[in-house]
Amino acid sequence: MQDRWEPPALAIFPIAPPYIRFDPASDADHLCPCELSPGTIFGLQICGRPRSVEALGQPLHRIRSRFPAVPIVLRLSQPLDAEAVHLTQLATQLHVRGAIVEPEPVHQTLRRLLTNPVDLASDVVEWLSVRGPRLPPVVSHLVRQIFRLAPGRAEVRALLEEIGESARTARARCRKLGLPPPAGWLQVARAVHAALFLQRAPSTPLLEAAMRLGYSDHSALSHQLRRLFGMRTEVVRRNIGWEWLLDAWLVRRSTCVALPRASGAAGV
Repeated sequence: MQDRWEPPALAIFPIAPPYIRFDPASDADHLCPCELSPGTIFGLQICGRPRSVEALGQPLHRIRSRFPAVPIVLRLSQPLDAEAVHLTQLATQLHVRGAIVEPEPVHQTLRRLLTNPVDLASDVVEWLSVRGPRLPPVVSHLVRQIFRLAPGRAEVRALLEEIGESARTARARCRKLGLPPPAGWLQVARAVHAALFLQRAPSTPLLEAAMRLGYSDHSALSHQLRRLFGMRTEVVRRNIGWEWLLDAWLVRRSTCVALPRASGAAGV
């Protein structure tokens, strides 16, 4: 007979800008996404030892699906032990964005964890499989390539030629599925990369940042951030992470175009 075991209990500690400290623990089932400030982050504390990725994955997937605009980091307490390492390994496989070990400074640690992703392109495609719109493999590959190459590329036709895609075919695929066209994905990919740069370098003058990012001037960058995300540059810079921005873009687009939402399993 197998040992009986209970799924791990997950405690959620929200933290909103300016990221001074985590709020008291909340039950995710009683939190309303509309009540969370843009840029909110969840600190996840796991009580009990998950026996597998699947044991932790199901409740974590429910939280991510309900709060797609909120990145999650693992909260750990000193001293670290083998169990903490095990939890970190499991959580990383499930797309938790990193671990903060108390008493590390919250703001600086979150900025380090969330503004310099190792593979933003793959993270975005995986996130879309949870949040929606659901992308078929050929389109998910296209979006991944666009996010990978977006920095320094302003023309979508040249980018598509670089990856061996027909501009006409790519547009037709997106249009058939009711998805943003390749040019739209490139615009938002450039804007997300720019937002993360601004968050990583909060003291860099906006004009200098715009020129380094390939924009003609600071007003061009500010205009694109406001047009795509509906946010002023100072808000984009102050609030950490990219999920809330990409979610805002999709919500704004959904007022004009019905985008398909993801449902069921998280596979692409």
